[in-house]
Amino acid sequence: MQRQRKITIEERVASLVHESIQELTAYKVFDAGEMIKLDAMESPYGFNAELQDRWLERLAATDVNRYPDPQARALKLGLREAFEIPDAVELMLGNGSDELLQLIQLVVAGAGRRVMSPVPSFAMYEIIARYTRAEFVSVSLDDNFELDAETWLDAVTNHQPACIFFSFPNNPTGNLFDVDLISETAQIAEGIVVVDEAYYRHCGQSMMSYLGEHDNMLILRTLSKSGFAGLRLGFLAGAAEWIKEFEKLRLPYNVGVLTNASVVFALENWRMIDAQNEVTLAERQRMLDELQAVDAISAYPSRANFITVRLLSMDGEAIYKKLIDHGILVKNLHGYHPVLENCLRFTIGQPDENDALLAALREILAE
Repeated sequence: MQRQRKITIEERVASLVHESIQELTAYKVFDAGEMIKLDAMESPYGFNAELQDRWLERLAATDVNRYPDPQARALKLGLREAFEIPDAVELMLGNGSDELLQLIQLVVAGAGRRVMSPVPSFAMYEIIARYTRAEFVSVSLDDNFELDAETWLDAVTNHQPACIFFSFPNNPTGNLFDVDLISETAQIAEGIVVVDEAYYRHCGQSMMSYLGEHDNMLILRTLSKSGFAGLRLGFLAGAAEWIKEFEKLRLPYNVGVLTNASVVFALENWRMIDAQNEVTLAERQRMLDELQAVDAISAYPSRANFITVRLLSMDGEAIYKKLIDHGILVKNLHGYHPVLENCLRFTIGQPDENDALLAALREILAE
């Protein structure tokens, strides 16, 4: 009997991995090393010295040999109180908001269905749509990062996607889409409308109150921008009928006991933690004023914890690399979308980190 030729691992991968997955590129995260890290919209502040010891005591009393409460009752109660979430709204927790974005699309998207978002926006909306084999439909922002209402609503009517995403404020541009436009979208959409409020604490505006008006609207939030990116905790708010279906795909115990205990502790001390946000807001305004005074760049107002700038007569990618040479990591947006040509995004850091960025930028531009 003739032996079958041994299949190489390359051939096995090529034959088994779906073509749509092979075409994707993994989401890349740059290793900042010892650089000043201003690329990922993290808060520069965690637990302050007053809370640090008490937090460690809470963790020491946590039973890591036991599974967490599968309903996360104390955690959900803390979220409701801290963020004033109506009792009529149901909550679902995720290992970061990314997991929830994935669950939403696994439930309602997939082959033969459409997912829609303005672009440029958070990359994971499209990435997840592609690996769930849905068709991704987009409407481009203009050069000022605005969304034309008529073009957008026509696209919603014509495509009727199963799921529509709004980043509110928008990442990576920092601006807010019009709430009336989002509300009208929910009125005419046959699918669901997810309002991603990742930067809610820096924005001061929310569409949570609109959930009572639109039964196809959901609100997504995360604690990653409030000082707890490492804990990976996001939550989805919406009608119980939707949450019930999403819960069917949520893996058991997806929020571990250490995250659970840490977030409960943070929410118990939220006023003190949230005060740090005021420093970030003040720094955002100072940075915007300083950056707008630089002739070689255009700095766009932001309602998030970052500022996006455009290099007017220089290569944005070259400036990005020179900032790395100065020990500062920012986000290079050039190449992501045509309206982001020569654009960089600066996360708001601590005052000394922001000063270092400004000094390096001025030195580079003066060369």
